[in-house]
Amino acid sequence: MKTRWASETAIICGAIVLATALVAYSPRVQGKNMVFLALAVVLAVGLITGTRYLTSAKTAKMELTGGAEYRKLAEEYRRLSDMAITTQEHTDLKLGDVNVQLEYLRSQVESLQKILKEVE
Repeated sequence: MKTRWASETAIICGAIVLATALVAYSPRVQGKNMVFLALAVVLAVGLITGTRYLTSAKTAKMELTGGAEYRKLAEEYRRLSDMAITTQEHTDLKLGDVNVQLEYLRSQVESLQKILKEVE
């Protein structure tokens, strides 16, 4: 069983009081007018309760959807951060390779300079 909010309980109690008042004063009100008045009260209570239900249902759906969207964004963020870390690791490896090649070239240049000095 669903628990009711205080405002919903107040609306239902107000509708009951109005319906009781209509029944109590029915001799003073003519038949057709009483039917229209009762119909108006029931319609008003139905509209208010229906609006309340739709609003709460939409709010609950938005909260659930928001949670799903948050999880989706968090997963996308994790994926992008993993890609950034992987890219950084690859860059570090490539930089290491370039440094090794640069050291090799320096040693080659130094040995070439030694040879050239000896030839002079």
